[in-house]
Amino acid sequence: MKATWDVPEEMLDNRSEFQGDFYQRFTLRKARQPLEMIGGVTKDYLFPTFYGDVSCAMAVFMCSYEKAAALLREQLSPEIVPVRMPKGRALVAFSCYEYKKVMGVRPYNEIAIAIPVMVDPAFNVPVLPMITNFFSRFGYYIAGMPVTSKENTIRGRKIWGLPKVTQDIDIYREAGDCIVKAMDSSGEVYLSLRIPTEGDPTEFDVSSYLYSQLDGRLLQSRTDFKATFNVKKNMQLLLKKNAKADAPYIELGDTSFAPMLKRLEIEEVPFQTRYAEHMSSCFDLPNEQAQNWARTIHVSGYTLDDEASVKIEAKDLKIAFFGTGAIGASVGGWVAPFHEETYFIDQGKILEALKSDGITLYQGDSKEETTANVRVKVIEDLSDLKQMDVVVIGVKNYSLESVARLIKDNTKDDVIIVSMANGIDNQSILPKYFSRVIYCIVSYNAWMDKPVVVGYQKRGPLVLGTPDNSLQTEMNAVAEIFGRGVETVVTDHLQDAAHSKIVVNLTNPVTTLVGHGFREISDFDAFQKILSNTLYEGVRIVKATGFRECKLGGMPPWILLKASALLPTALTRPLFKKNVAKMVMSSMSQDIIQRGGTDSELDSLTGYILKLARQNRIKAPYNETIYELGKELFGKPGFVPMDVRDVWARIQQKL
Repeated sequence: MKATWDVPEEMLDNRSEFQGDFYQRFTLRKARQPLEMIGGVTKDYLFPTFYGDVSCAMAVFMCSYEKAAALLREQLSPEIVPVRMPKGRALVAFSCYEYKKVMGVRPYNEIAIAIPVMVDPAFNVPVLPMITNFFSRFGYYIAGMPVTSKENTIRGRKIWGLPKVTQDIDIYREAGDCIVKAMDSSGEVYLSLRIPTEGDPTEFDVSSYLYSQLDGRLLQSRTDFKATFNVKKNMQLLLKKNAKADAPYIELGDTSFAPMLKRLEIEEVPFQTRYAEHMSSCFDLPNEQAQNWARTIHVSGYTLDDEASVKIEAKDLKIAFFGTGAIGASVGGWVAPFHEETYFIDQGKILEALKSDGITLYQGDSKEETTANVRVKVIEDLSDLKQMDVVVIGVKNYSLESVARLIKDNTKDDVIIVSMANGIDNQSILPKYFSRVIYCIVSYNAWMDKPVVVGYQKRGPLVLGTPDNSLQTEMNAVAEIFGRGVETVVTDHLQDAAHSKIVVNLTNPVTTLVGHGFREISDFDAFQKILSNTLYEGVRIVKATGFRECKLGGMPPWILLKASALLPTALTRPLFKKNVAKMVMSSMSQDIIQRGGTDSELDSLTGYILKLARQNRIKAPYNETIYELGKELFGKPGFVPMDVRDVWARIQQKL
């Protein structure tokens, strides 16, 4: 069925078609005020909305409990959790409707994508809420709802806070199955379902609740339906995980609601299917009979702002780089030539250089051959950030809190934030201010010769992720933008990637202390012992905490760090010297030595590793000494690098 985008001024006069026993149970009434539609049209609907002669095809699939819970935390509330199923799973249900008769409204098709949930349960009992009526806090969260009627998209969003999107939906029968296809705005099929129409005839006469949110409060809306369904159950799936289907029951594309559904790790074979050709149903106004406990639930504030937001067009996003240091300038300089809507905001000499000269980039070992200049667009007024869809923050964690407050005060509520800071402090700072935060692990080194003249070791890669693997649509859009200029990947193991980078970043305070790149290393043997053992301590601590190695492009693998620390130096010296020769000035050295600053990432990197060491009762004499010396010296103006032999002598006192 093609989507209808007009909203008729008049409502259908079809109340007489809903006279059966089912409808007589309910008392019709109007909402407190008419609903404002579009084009100046207002409508005074009757509730509950009656639906007649409905064909309904339903498929219920097992999915990952962890991923479903993460989705609920993001989109609804951490107090609302999926119903537990065996083997670490939850359920997701697809209910596909052909509404042939609707009170006051033209016929339309709809798909409800629902997760069975429990609201703030004292104990989340597995399975039973799905098969008994004893659980008053049971219901369904609607995670997505494509519909072929603009009028009903407006109704769903404004009355019930439902994530409705106007799209084409085809529903037809073929070889004993009901085939359902939902299409995005370009006509591409992103969801295809095959639901058997045969099964054991089973009478249903059910009342249940849908949960959603609107204007910062939880909504509980009653729905009732009655029909004879043909039901097929695959009870063996309770004990069998990831059964394979002979032919696909569900197929997902890459647009609209598909990225969200892929997050759930939906299994191939449905746990249950139902099909009814003639269903009677109704849907009431929200919170008409809500219990007091439902009114106390705190919701996330997540909204599907408009229909386009389920398919973010990367080419249309306006992106601003806030903070144009070595990393911000290099990434932004790579991206800007390929993305028209790229802007930069900074202050002082950097702002003036951006305006007059643009960004100059070169690769360190081939400066003459690789130098390129990029003219860029500049934002000078913070209020212009309100026009941005994405803000890339290129400041370090020690400045992040104040910068986050500043950006929050000057951006729209649904702005996408991308943080490129080392460490994980940003994961606790930024969610206090923003609802959509993506973390970027930068897997290359860069340095700034003078304002926005930047050298880099190699071009990327960048690794994007979120702690709970949410925001897949947003991450894919950002990756598409970044990927035009620099290799960019999306990971579902952000914490592994972040901690693997922290291990490598333990190099920074060591090279800053001894002035690598600023003064000659007086004792290379001592330097190798210090650096190799500092990094290997980091590997042992991170592994003991439960994180796995994430191989970031160009970064030394953990097995090499272990070998460098444990094998005789005569064996490892050639490779160590080769790697040291490739090392460039770290950002910490630039901050402390080159620019004479007193702020550093010492606490975010070495301090954090020592915290994990204490938690796991692992001795870390190398990192402890480096941290003590850094705390003692980095915060004082006029830092002078130490002789590596003196650093080694301090470490030996702890060995």
